[in-house]
Amino acid sequence: MQQRRSRRPRRRRVLAAGAALAGSAGALVVGEAVWVVRRRLPSVVGMDASGFVPGGAGADRGPGRTLRMVILGDSTLTGPGLSSPEEIWVRQALADLDLPAPVEVVSLAVGGSRVADVRRRVPDALAVGPDVALVAVGSNDAIHGTPARRFAADLDDVLVSLLGPVPVVAVSNVGDLGNVARVPRPLKSVLRRRSRSICRQVEEVVSRHERAVLLDVTPSNPGFRDRGVFSADLFHPNRSGHALWATAARSGLHAAFCTLGEDHAARRTSS
Repeated sequence: MQQRRSRRPRRRRVLAAGAALAGSAGALVVGEAVWVVRRRLPSVVGMDASGFVPGGAGADRGPGRTLRMVILGDSTLTGPGLSSPEEIWVRQALADLDLPAPVEVVSLAVGGSRVADVRRRVPDALAVGPDVALVAVGSNDAIHGTPARRFAADLDDVLVSLLGPVPVVAVSNVGDLGNVARVPRPLKSVLRRRSRSICRQVEEVVSRHERAVLLDVTPSNPGFRDRGVFSADLFHPNRSGHALWATAARSGLHAAFCTLGEDHAARRTSS
C-alpha cells in the first residue's frame, strides 16, 4: 500500500509536466501564427482572372463556338502579386492546351475564401451558364482549421449543385502549405499536416462524382521549396510558382475538356 501511494504524486507530476509541455508547444504555435500574420512584409493585391483564352491554330471561332468556364475559389485563382491575369495558373494552363475553341473565363474567385464561401457563390456561378466549372479551394480551410468532415460535406454540396446543369467540374487539390516561405517552424509541420488532410478530402470527394475531374497540383510541391517562386509577401506564388501549378494541372484540365466533349456528344445523341 505504501509503495502504491508513493507512485501517485510522481504520476501527477509527470502528467502535470506533460500538460505544461503541451501547453507551451500550443502557445508556441499560436505565437508563430500571430507572427506570420503580423510580420512586416510588402502586401500584394489579387486581380480578376476573367478574360478570353484563344484556341489553337485550327480552332473553330465560328458563332457559338466559344466555351465558357466559370472559376470559383480563393487567392490561388486571383494571383496576388502577379502582373496580369494571363499569369494566373489556370490561364497559363488553358493557353498551353491548344484547345479546339476559345475559352471565356469568368472568375468569381475571392481571395481568402473557404469552401463555405464557395458554396454560397454557386448560384452566381450557375447563372453564368458555364460549359465547365473549376473549383480551387481548401488552403484557407487548412490554415484556419476547418474540420475535415465539414470541409468534405461542403465541397460535396458544391459539386452536387454544380454537376446538375454543368457538364463537367474540375477541382484542384491543395499543395503542401508547409513549403510556404513566410511560415516558420514549428508552424510548417502543423500546416503540412492540415493541408495533406484537406488534400485527401478533396480527392475522396472528387472520386465520388462521375463528371468531376481532379486537378492534381501536388507534383509541384518540390518546386515550392524554392523561396524564389513566391511573391514579395512570401506567401502567394509569383509567376514562376503559378507556372509550376499550371504544369501540374494541365493534364487534369485536358481530361476535363475531353469529358466535356464526350458529355456534349452524349447529350446531342439523347436529344
